Amino acid sequence: MRHREIIVTGAPFLVLVCIVLLSHELTYRAPEAEAIPAFARKYDFKCNVCHVPGFPKLNDFGNLFRDRGYQLGSDADLPTYEGITMGFWPVSFRTTVGNQLGSLHTGPTGNISTNGVGFTALDILSFGTLDRDIAHRIVLTGQPSGSFGLGSGAGKTPDLESAAVKLMRLEKYLGIKSDPGDYLVNLLVGKHEVDVPFSEKRSPTLNTSFAMYHYVPGVAFTSGTIRPGSSFPINGGYLNPNQFGIGDNQPGIELTGLTKTKATGGFFRYTLDALFTNPSTSSPLGFLGGCPTTTPGGTAGCANGGANVNFYGHMTQSFGGYGIVTGHRIGVFGMYGNMPTHVNATCFDCAGTGGNYAAFSRIGVDFSTTFNGEWNLFGAFMRGNDSKNLFASQLSSMTTLGLLPPGGVTTVGQAQNASWNGAFIELDYYPTLLPFLNVPDWFFSYRYDVIRNDRQGFSGFNKNFNNVDSHTAVVRYFIHQSTRTDVALHWEYNWYQTKGVATSGGNLIGQTMFTGVDFSF
Repeated sequence: MRHREIIVTGAPFLVLVCIVLLSHELTYRAPEAEAIPAFARKYDFKCNVCHVPGFPKLNDFGNLFRDRGYQLGSDADLPTYEGITMGFWPVSFRTTVGNQLGSLHTGPTGNISTNGVGFTALDILSFGTLDRDIAHRIVLTGQPSGSFGLGSGAGKTPDLESAAVKLMRLEKYLGIKSDPGDYLVNLLVGKHEVDVPFSEKRSPTLNTSFAMYHYVPGVAFTSGTIRPGSSFPINGGYLNPNQFGIGDNQPGIELTGLTKTKATGGFFRYTLDALFTNPSTSSPLGFLGGCPTTTPGGTAGCANGGANVNFYGHMTQSFGGYGIVTGHRIGVFGMYGNMPTHVNATCFDCAGTGGNYAAFSRIGVDFSTTFNGEWNLFGAFMRGNDSKNLFASQLSSMTTLGLLPPGGVTTVGQAQNASWNGAFIELDYYPTLLPFLNVPDWFFSYRYDVIRNDRQGFSGFNKNFNNVDSHTAVVRYFIHQSTRTDVALHWEYNWYQTKGVATSGGNLIGQTMFTGVDFSF
């Protein structure tokens, strides 16, 4: 490839150099670091009580605070507590402003680049307690016009990303007495982030998703905020009615538990989800069969999901701590579900009435290890399987739309079970004092994401079609944290390659670089 897709100008790096040089002075002039705004105002916490060294990544205590329903086990947990100061209101706002460079490249006929100043989606966050052992979480997010968007749909309607209530310590109603700090049976109801191995919502990356959390067999993978339009020379792949991604927030019921394990000096956690995850498939990902010819698959009102329940689970055991700042952790997780492949013939535009379900599954393992309270190496591996019936239901639509494999292949072949492997590994470094300069509040991160297909949903597509390699680097410097505001300077770079998805049969190569300010209040 020609390395002209993204010109790494000196400006972003000059900004980082200036940050390093100024951080000595900022260190001495800034007030003491405190927690992110909502809980900081409630408990008067310092930031590093819950974060490393600042938002959004949680440390061991911050994870336990979340697992325990945002409770310390004191009267201060109650929203009616008289000692709450500074006019506490359990709501925070977060967004990011800055400059973003980006490019996509598929060969001589496929080159685009962008360079703009804008902002990411605005998050309105509310977490806390409604009463003792009753927690809530609400997240409203959206991409107003003027956000980076850059081909991904700036101006989206705001989305209620999360809305849930969690009832804690229900074991007491079962006649089970739990030790202090243990929460053995807890029940969450509503739309929420499932207990993925490592939360994407708490990741230091702003533009780059975890590939295996969102990978869809047959649909060309793109990363970051730059997504190609219909005229860009990328192969349409093959249709897949299964949109499920474990990284997407899901509506459902979640049973969780947490207990200290004396033998390991750590914690055992479990999560079991019943998810009503049957989204509309009226999207480019795939169509339900049985759509009338006057409303071909993909048009609004003709593919509105099903009504069955899918299941997800995750268990972890840590040793010598929680496994994020101290100790180590291992885990296993899995998903089994069914997605509808045909609309209801008597009411094709009725939501949640699809049928002819086909199965899919996900199963994996995860780990986390720490060193010296400053290094965290963690990762996960996941095996995905999608039934051939998901793809067989799409064959007639594939023919109607004229979708064929890239590189001049003239047939999609036979529908077959699709299988693939996804993984990532990340190394985070958050020094107490930056070496040589002896300044605090720095954070460094590198992550590698990989997808490898074993078998495609249609035999006419090459085995390595849509294989993914992605590299992401992050540098953050926390310039200000108080009981009302948090501000971090953020630099992030992502390079990725998606194999064989160009119409010519070549690879898609994408890059993004963001330099800006991430803040919440």
